[in-house]
Amino acid sequence: MRLTMSDRKAITKVFVERYRYAFKLEKAYILNEFIDYTGFNRHYAARVLRDAINGIKKTTHARKHKACYDQDVKSVLEKLWGITDYICGKRFVVIIPELIRKSEQFHEFDISDNIKEKLEKISASTIDRILKPNRNNLGRKGTSMTKGTRYLIDRIPVKTFGEWKNSPAGFTQVDLVAHNGGNVFGGFLYTLDATDIHTSWTVCTLLQDKTMDEMLSALDSMRVSFPFTLRGIHSDNGSEFINDSVLSFADKHHLTFTRGRPYKKNDNPHVEQKNNSILRRNTGYLRYDKPEHGSVLKELYGYLNLYVNYFQPTMILLEKHRIGAKAIRKYDTPKTPYQRVLESNTVPGKLKEAIRSIYHNLNPAELKRKINECQSRLIRMAAPIRAPLEVVKIRRKKEVKHTTPTWRREMSPTNPNPFLERQRLEKCAELQNWF
Repeated sequence: MRLTMSDRKAITKVFVERYRYAFKLEKAYILNEFIDYTGFNRHYAARVLRDAINGIKKTTHARKHKACYDQDVKSVLEKLWGITDYICGKRFVVIIPELIRKSEQFHEFDISDNIKEKLEKISASTIDRILKPNRNNLGRKGTSMTKGTRYLIDRIPVKTFGEWKNSPAGFTQVDLVAHNGGNVFGGFLYTLDATDIHTSWTVCTLLQDKTMDEMLSALDSMRVSFPFTLRGIHSDNGSEFINDSVLSFADKHHLTFTRGRPYKKNDNPHVEQKNNSILRRNTGYLRYDKPEHGSVLKELYGYLNLYVNYFQPTMILLEKHRIGAKAIRKYDTPKTPYQRVLESNTVPGKLKEAIRSIYHNLNPAELKRKINECQSRLIRMAAPIRAPLEVVKIRRKKEVKHTTPTWRREMSPTNPNPFLERQRLEKCAELQNWF
């Protein structure tokens, strides 16, 4: 059994008294016994006993070294991190070389050779530690608009979370997100979010309402927005998906239509994750119900689909197992959806050349600026700054209040104490009887 540090200190106190007054030969035997108990190195064990005899205490000095990643590296790292929309260190570290190359291509900002060399060697944990003071957490939940239905539910097969392994490119999960600001009454805009399982390619499509014409138009627009041919769609049990029209749409375009189990969000994990990390992160939880909101959202999604799919690395879960209450997860190397499409064997070469030509002319910093500008316009329209309320000054009427506490007003004529009054009367009666 391995000894703790407190156990070793206690053993040292016992052996130091024997070691202090022993002869040279006896010290060798005592030292051997001490080593057997503590497991120390021989030279270190002898020094521990000598220091204990001489009363020398071990002092620890903080190491002083020059920081490798100074303020210049941090400032460049913050700029690149802002371009990637503040993703985690494990996803950020793999895209840094490409961001540096794109910054040089479009002359965004100058990076010295020394800083480049340091950024190529930096680790994900170091990035998280440096950027920890700058990290902002988002947290709010939206209103669920999914309404279950029993109509046609038996004709659409169920597919659970464990059946998505080794899916080729083209099988997507779809979900409908409502921009109602927490108020489900009245008309408001929706977004159809679709994510490919194999490549993590994500497409956001705007809907004016939840009517069937809008749904079919959005599904068709989503289908042609992917850089490869769609093979299947997987949805939840909402009535906007489980109906004759969507089923006919899937049959017409030769799409495999599946659904998740009721009340099991984990059957739709890929798109549920993108609802937060992509959609809500960029559109927020405000209410969008006007035509001008729709025009800005449509422009935003045009930039966002390019930005997310070409410059946002993703990690796909490879395996998961539990040891007691702890879940161990292993992910693959972070890659952008664009890189995953190029590496896929199921995507034709012509389509790969088409997205390569699109990627060559994209500037991630410019896309991020346009996304931020659209977000600012949305906030100004959906959440305008209200005029401050006028300060009304009302002069309070002066009042004279009693400064003595209520429980000490025994002699006040307006607040007589019956017990003191009875005591006074008893004393008067005693005095009369005395005389």
